[in-house]
Amino acid sequence: MGPVANRSCRFKLSVLPLFLLALLMLPVSASADVAGGTTIHNAATLTFDGGRVSASVDVGVNTVAAAPTITVDSTADNAYPGEDRTYTYTIVNNANGSDSFSLKAESTDDKVNGPALKFPSGAENTTLTLGGSVTNRASDAAGNVYIPAGSESNLAKDDTIVVDGVGTYTIASISPGTPAKTDASNNTTTPEVPTVLTLTPVGAAPAIDTNTIPTGTQLGERITVSLTVTAGILTGEGDGTHTVNLSGQTTATRSGSAVTYATAQGDGNEVVVTVVTPQVTLTKEVKNFTAGEASFRTSGVLAQSGDTLEYRIIAKPAAAGDLTSCVLADDLPEYTEYVTGTMTLNDDPVVDGGAFPLAGGGLAVNSPGGASGVIKQGEEAVIIFQVTVQ
Repeated sequence: MGPVANRSCRFKLSVLPLFLLALLMLPVSASADVAGGTTIHNAATLTFDGGRVSASVDVGVNTVAAAPTITVDSTADNAYPGEDRTYTYTIVNNANGSDSFSLKAESTDDKVNGPALKFPSGAENTTLTLGGSVTNRASDAAGNVYIPAGSESNLAKDDTIVVDGVGTYTIASISPGTPAKTDASNNTTTPEVPTVLTLTPVGAAPAIDTNTIPTGTQLGERITVSLTVTAGILTGEGDGTHTVNLSGQTTATRSGSAVTYATAQGDGNEVVVTVVTPQVTLTKEVKNFTAGEASFRTSGVLAQSGDTLEYRIIAKPAAAGDLTSCVLADDLPEYTEYVTGTMTLNDDPVVDGGAFPLAGGGLAVNSPGGASGVIKQGEEAVIIFQVTVQ
């Protein structure tokens, strides 16, 4: 029997992407999570006399949820009932990848009916999707910022991002990379090509240079969304308040659960709208129409049985803001009869159906530039009618 050939066998394990090995040599940092959307590629190669074979497997990295940072452009304002106040909220994604955030606006009210709360969608709630990632190598002298291929989901040119600990930037360009892969037909592993961002500084943020943004730095998209608060009607004496907060939860999870969040007074992003009592002047005057008096007066007018008196009532705001839901009520002057068809509102006839329109529940009044029930700031509602002295 001839000699038995000696066959050698070597087994090699390759773990890609290579940046994971570099991370093992870095200090442990809470911000050095692997970006959501990253592909962890693992390839094993067996070499032997006469050939070699490879086998590989990919693992996708999930986004780990984090509560967003929420700020608002104003936390206190005054409004008259029915007036709108619009607030701009800035939302920053703090997660290691793309995430969607639900937002719901709610108000706690004191001495005032609840307000109407509307995001641009027309509802009191909205959902926002923001991109995010974690750098997998340090920025270089050419101004390039590197993130794992596939983690650029929902990041796009002209987006605004906040780079943790560095500053705020807009994305000038984005070049998607390719995850590592192994071709089993020729046993060749191609390393990952990372996604490359170029960034334009915003405000005091530094220009990108070598190691301006270290490996393991989280970056998240920043967007703004407006919320319109329409002040309610006062229900008690004096001013009232709407205390408005946002709450919601992430779509991504942490330890299997969505992350919930809410604005609060202590965070400086709770909005308080003080609903102030409208200031108004109301004047009622009269003149003896039969006697040919030219001017209306508040006193000193004389009449006799059969005379026609003409009354004028003027309502106008005495401070900034429109008056809303305005209804004028009046009793028919004692010892008189209403002259049908004589009432006007801002010189326009009021349909009276033969009855005194100001009696009972009153009449919705407005200024010439206002809708029904609205007396615009700087304008007035003028009501004129005649009665006959019995």
